[in-house]
Amino acid sequence: MLKSERHDKILGYLEHNNFVTVTELAQSLDVSDMTVRRDITELSEKNVLVKLYGGAQKVNLKEKELTTTEKIELSVENKEYIGRVMNSVINDGDVVYIGAGTTILYALPYIDKKELFFITNSMIAFDYLIHNSDYKVQLTGGEYLKVTEEFVGEHAEKIFDNLNIDIAFAATNGIYNDNVTTANELEGSIQKAAFRNAKQTVVVADSSKFNVSDVYTFYKLGDLDFVITDNEMDQNTLDYFSSFGKIVNKEMKK
Repeated sequence: MLKSERHDKILGYLEHNNFVTVTELAQSLDVSDMTVRRDITELSEKNVLVKLYGGAQKVNLKEKELTTTEKIELSVENKEYIGRVMNSVINDGDVVYIGAGTTILYALPYIDKKELFFITNSMIAFDYLIHNSDYKVQLTGGEYLKVTEEFVGEHAEKIFDNLNIDIAFAATNGIYNDNVTTANELEGSIQKAAFRNAKQTVVVADSSKFNVSDVYTFYKLGDLDFVITDNEMDQNTLDYFSSFGKIVNKEMKK
């Protein structure tokens, strides 16, 4: 069997199964385990599957970006869990950047540190904070995107030039391999501008966002201080992504 045929068959198996083992593929394709491992490595480098210990997992490609309204009821308990973990890494008096996204929105009620100063490009996060907290809040302004209810563009990014941020949190539409992704360059660029001026850089993503890819990679997992997720990720996936960077899924003690 030609290598191209094996590759097609491996991807075909993953169309119907989220995970397939090296042994299962070797038996089905009538080749050695070593051959299958080489095939999986090559396909992983093309970002068409995820290489895991003992097998492979499919990559889920997002077809379109959901609106905030469409996202608002998804994985709510996991997002609330992430809020408690976020709170554990924030210090009293911090200057905190929070990006757009419902993961961060659901996290905000669980942040209870004193004398925080928030900077955000998210309209819904800004609205929550000014009506439900006594924290200082600054909205970036800029070009408004209705789909994600956030501000982007040159004006929004310039806000960060003279700011000193203690910790910056950005959400993501998906993480695959070392790639932290979002829908387009504008949404990614505002996050990068905040990260450039932050002492600590953190991405928040519930466990459903792993092994999912959106169009634009705005950051590398290995360049972050850490990623915060929930406690429902399976061990194989956790081990795999921990090989690229630090994954935090429990409250951190100071």
